[in-house]
Amino acid sequence: MVSTNADAHEETVTVLSSVPLSENSLLREELVPKTKPSSAGQKGKPGMKTAKKTSSGVQNQALTFKSKIRSSGYTDAPPRMKMHSPQTSSSKSSSLKQSKSLSTGKKALLKEYPLDAEPPTTIKTKLNVVEKTSPINCIRFSDDGQYLACAMADKSAQLFKMPLTGKGSSFTGHNGCVNSVYWSHDNQWMLTCSDDKTAKIWNKTATDPIMTLSTIKDNFAVDKEGQKPVANKNASFSKEIKHARFYYMDKFVLLSCGGSLYMYKYHLDSSVNDLKRYLTNSRYKLVKNFQLTKAQQISTFSAVNGFYSYIVLCAGSDKSLEVFDMNVGKSVRLTPDAHSRPVHAICQNEGSTYVSHPASAYDLFLSSAVTDGVKLWDLRTNRCVRRFEGHMNRAHPCGLAFSPCAKYFATGAEDRSAYVFDLRGGTYLHKLSGHTDVVSDVAFHPLYPELMTATLDGKLRLYSDR
Repeated sequence: MVSTNADAHEETVTVLSSVPLSENSLLREELVPKTKPSSAGQKGKPGMKTAKKTSSGVQNQALTFKSKIRSSGYTDAPPRMKMHSPQTSSSKSSSLKQSKSLSTGKKALLKEYPLDAEPPTTIKTKLNVVEKTSPINCIRFSDDGQYLACAMADKSAQLFKMPLTGKGSSFTGHNGCVNSVYWSHDNQWMLTCSDDKTAKIWNKTATDPIMTLSTIKDNFAVDKEGQKPVANKNASFSKEIKHARFYYMDKFVLLSCGGSLYMYKYHLDSSVNDLKRYLTNSRYKLVKNFQLTKAQQISTFSAVNGFYSYIVLCAGSDKSLEVFDMNVGKSVRLTPDAHSRPVHAICQNEGSTYVSHPASAYDLFLSSAVTDGVKLWDLRTNRCVRRFEGHMNRAHPCGLAFSPCAKYFATGAEDRSAYVFDLRGGTYLHKLSGHTDVVSDVAFHPLYPELMTATLDGKLRLYSDR
């Protein structure tokens, strides 16, 4: 939301939207698939062939006998005796299973994140993601906390069912390093982006992508085989796609490529043609392309998807932070020299499905830059509230994450450790050592006080508060 004070000529920007959508808002855009005309609508159209009516005779009639056929047995068959009748009430058992699953889902929704919990510091689980060592670039918990997704440098995405035990599912289809992975709010879809200049949406229960974003405008104009765009005007992405995420309660997809931020509306169709499995009926279309005011490259961006918000935060290669209001479709604030180096990570305080905060708490966000530590910002005042140092980050873009209780945050480091900070202090509370390589990313569980860390040698470590 952006509210303007005419007297002071100052703009107040907040994450939670308190004003309605404007009439011409981009957020009103929606991609509605075209439905095929019904047979009733096709009747009487010129050029349409109609089937001839056949006479009502014995043609195309089933062959039946008018009288019963007697058995060829010599005597009447003895009466049948019912020896055993097993219970085959599968409907009752299935209904019981459904009721149990519904009850467990309701119980999960009734749970709350413990706001008074201590930060997670006790190692609970260790796991090698893949057999061959491969860096983990990004990790994300689903909003319900039931799944963990990993973006790998070996061109795959890995999915694990929580609690973290055993082998996960591998999602392959990219031809380059997978840079990030993001969950939809309904916990059904995963969005990945890669150095192969594409982004893909996957169903968590299928290993084939349901939609691939490879061209800038849309994927409507395709050839008969569904492989290449017909129109030359619909160009492919020119550079690697570093970041992508769902936005506005799964209504849109945002992705960054070079110096552009693309906003897409889309429709997913999970129907599959067994003869041509490579064809898809899912569609997407560009809503708008945003350019940063001065920066040539977008280093990272962030947007809330757990609730409706108009705000998108972007970081540029010129060390700036820029705020876009999608309701009005333009940039509303530019903060130059936010760090001494370009920002490589932005983390907003989104809370989780199992916790809620005051409206002002959602205006806090973190930014991180190499050699310049972590900064806490208040979106309303457009200033740095606090600065955090003490962890080693000199070359690699290490990830960071807010805890659902909004009292702590964690960040990776190059000294093979993860650090947990208290937002009210300037130095770290705990140093989680014992990793065997650079800690590339961290993620808090949305329901339990647990912290997952990922390293460049392809290993996961889960920490708990006890």
